[in-house]
Amino acid sequence: MTIKAIIFDMDGVLIDSEPLWKQAGIETFNTYGIPVTWEDMMALTGIPAKGVATLLYEKYHLSPLPIDEMADKFNQHAINLILEKKPLISGVKETLEKLTALGYKMAIASASPRSLLEGITKSCGIDQYFTYLSSATELSYNKPHPEVWLNAAKVLGVDCYECIGIEDSIIGMISVKAASMKCIVVPGIIGPNDPRWSLANKKLSSLLEINQQIIKQL
Repeated sequence: MTIKAIIFDMDGVLIDSEPLWKQAGIETFNTYGIPVTWEDMMALTGIPAKGVATLLYEKYHLSPLPIDEMADKFNQHAINLILEKKPLISGVKETLEKLTALGYKMAIASASPRSLLEGITKSCGIDQYFTYLSSATELSYNKPHPEVWLNAAKVLGVDCYECIGIEDSIIGMISVKAASMKCIVVPGIIGPNDPRWSLANKKLSSLLEINQQIIKQL
């Protein structure tokens, strides 16, 4: 089936935000007496804020705030850091320009809140490339559930089989595959040698490697 749309995760794919999410997690949870470490946050890569809070509460047997409230504080701190740094990954604009010229519809499907999706795409000057920003925080389920990808495809007016989802995390890759989409992974902070990447249809070292030939092969 012909690919008609390319849907991007944001954190770790379009912006180098994973270190900032981890910094925000450590600082937020430490502020409320939970001794979260960098290793803790690394192990939770790709998990939405509410899931992170739930798992850390269970690990440390502490619950200083309701989970939803802690997740909101974590999200807001991370958003502030990311919007301050604007860590757009090298090659993103060139890739989006190339895919636009090739006629593909494009969207973002992210576990992050809409305020971050809108803020970072506008501040980094890439908002014009995307028809739709799909935030799982507005839906019934977050990743690894496929709803955020299916929602993006629906708004774009394409079948899930006509889409490629691009991810950098294992959780995200599982989410794309559960949506019955082709999956390209650009391994981020987890590293390229994890055997679980074999689930993806294609593994690249950079977004700049994406071209018409690779897309047609999927």
